[in-house]
Amino acid sequence: MALLRDYHGHPYELTDVQDAGRRFDGQIDTIMPHGGCGQTLTIGTQDQPVLRIDIDIDTDRAAVRWLPDGSYAIEQEAGTPITVYESPDTGLVDIPANLARVTSVVARAAVLEYTATGRRPTNVRWANEEQPSS
Repeated sequence: MALLRDYHGHPYELTDVQDAGRRFDGQIDTIMPHGGCGQTLTIGTQDQPVLRIDIDIDTDRAAVRWLPDGSYAIEQEAGTPITVYESPDTGLVDIPANLARVTSVVARAAVLEYTATGRRPTNVRWANEEQPSS
C-alpha cells in the first residue's frame, strides 16, 4: 500500500486511486507557515518514499522526482524556480526551474499512477540531472 507523507512527515495510507487523489488534493492547497501553498510531499511505501513532489499550486509548477535513481519529470520547458516549505526543520527551500517542469495536474496524475501500479509513472518523460534536457 502506498503512503503519502506531508511536509511534517505524517503518513497517510492511500487505499486506492480515488483516495490518493483526495489526499493529494487536500494537501496541495493547504496554506503553509510562510503564507503560500508551496510544499514538499513524498509518496512511497512504509519503508521508503520513491516520489518526491515539490509543488506550488499558486504558480502551477511542480518538481516530480523519482528518488531511486535521481531522475526528474519533464512535461514542459523550464520556467521559473519555485519556493516550497520542505519541513519544519528545513523551512523554505528553492527548487530550481530546471526541476520544476510539471504542472499540478500532471503531478497529481503521477501520484495516481504510482498508487495504482507501484512503479515509476509513465505519464511524463524522465531525465537525470547530468543529462541535457529540453
